[in-house]
Amino acid sequence: MDLQEFLHMNEGDGELSYSQNSFVQKGVSLMGQPMLESAIQSIITEVKSPSKVIKVADMGCGVGPVPLAVVSLVIQNVQKKCKELKWEENEMPEIIVFLNDLPSNDFNLLFKELLKMELLKRKDGVPLCYLMTTPGSYYGRLFPKNVLHFVHANYSLHWLSQAPPGLYSEEGMPINKGNIYISKTSPKIVAKAYLAQFQQDLTKFLKCRSEEVYSKGRMLLTFRGRPVSSDASTWQPWELQILALAITHLVSQGLINESKLDAFDFPYYGASKDEIESIVQEEGSFKIENVNTTAQHVAHEMEDNVERAKIISKFTRSFTESLISRHFGEDVVELLYEKFTHLMCEHLSNGESAEHHNIIILLNRS
Repeated sequence: MDLQEFLHMNEGDGELSYSQNSFVQKGVSLMGQPMLESAIQSIITEVKSPSKVIKVADMGCGVGPVPLAVVSLVIQNVQKKCKELKWEENEMPEIIVFLNDLPSNDFNLLFKELLKMELLKRKDGVPLCYLMTTPGSYYGRLFPKNVLHFVHANYSLHWLSQAPPGLYSEEGMPINKGNIYISKTSPKIVAKAYLAQFQQDLTKFLKCRSEEVYSKGRMLLTFRGRPVSSDASTWQPWELQILALAITHLVSQGLINESKLDAFDFPYYGASKDEIESIVQEEGSFKIENVNTTAQHVAHEMEDNVERAKIISKFTRSFTESLISRHFGEDVVELLYEKFTHLMCEHLSNGESAEHHNIIILLNRS
């Protein structure tokens, strides 16, 4: 299935929307804020550009608080550095932010949110900022050569361009039956197939950006990864583990055909810090300037497990529903996420973790 045609985060600003449920993504973006600030301020003095315009791309921007924060931080840090350098207002660079995601992204809502921002209004001493959309896959070229000063991708690059083709036999039969991702019951080749797809995708991303980013330009990339101590051949995110259990339950109830489960492969890879660094070094276009790993407990402020499970269910639904409804049909969606909520509550009540492991890496164009 062609993910570009239908993969999207939940639209609108309602209770189940991505906009209202991307609090995890916002939290991890705040963890990378010091690197973002450092990168933007370095770019102003280091990057040679024929025009006085700072060009930024937010790739896989989605909607909600993260792209709003990125635009705001870029403006604020350009302004801050210009004040430090004692530049006059006519010396201050203007800014263009290119907002990139697949065409199915809710760009209409995104612009409604952005145009409410005070920083985008013309004021003395504040750099002018222009917003543009660039729909398309970031695993291909999106811009002409030497256009971008800074690229930001928050919780984007763990999404694969496709489910790994190596998950099927020569006869076209699924080899990871009963699973939607890597699991303890998966054949060893499954983890290898996922890693190979991730390596291919990230290498493509780096090669494309190496053409588009100025020398000494920066990229700040944040991944949902896996712990250093985890086993790559068996580790899976707890959301996907519980989602698989919920689907299996509906299969046992006769509401989903077992063959549908066997043919569903979630297009995600939770890379380790070492795997990401190795791919960057092997591709060779960017130098690693800084890297940090963080852990984040999802909705940890909620003490009641029932309420916490409901919040986590809405969070998970906001980024998985387009795939679920497309593959299994819209008629099972409500039942599936109801079961997910129930299983999530059990998971929390048993003292199991609901933690995200993140890798934040700042790259410098060689």
